Amino acid sequence: MANEIRTKFDAVQTFTITLASLASASARQSTIVSNANSRNAAVIYLRIESGGTAPAAGTVYELYLIRDDGITTLRTDNAGPTDAAITIVNAQLIGTIVVTNNLNTNFTADFDTAPLGPLGPKWGIAIKNSTDQALNGTEGNHIKEYATYLPEIQ
Repeated sequence: MANEIRTKFDAVQTFTITLASLASASARQSTIVSNANSRNAAVIYLRIESGGTAPAAGTVYELYLIRDDGITTLRTDNAGPTDAAITIVNAQLIGTIVVTNNLNTNFTADFDTAPLGPLGPKWGIAIKNSTDQALNGTEGNHIKEYATYLPEIQ
């Protein structure tokens, strides 16, 4: 029987990033995670809940990739090592979640980082609220997960 190339997923992990009450036009970065298993890419799963005031329909939540060289802590957009506010300048956009005009509504999406190339030794994400309203104030209403993966010959 010939060998096959199959995608090997690691266990789903949770990002440490505080989204509760994230203000309009603000961004937050996750704590940087290690890519010790040298995985090329990840699938990121997000559920972001709008706040008590409905955002304008067609506005977006933006998801960005932050890379860390793993040596000198050279990070995209001068990100820090832990969950904190960040100003997005050069981070690569992974994708957007388009919202509707509904308050306290869950908006979900999944994103594959593969089109952006290898993750690097360490990496994280940043989320920017580009709607006109703050996010829901209960942190547990937001889900931020990822599963790294690598093609493997079997």
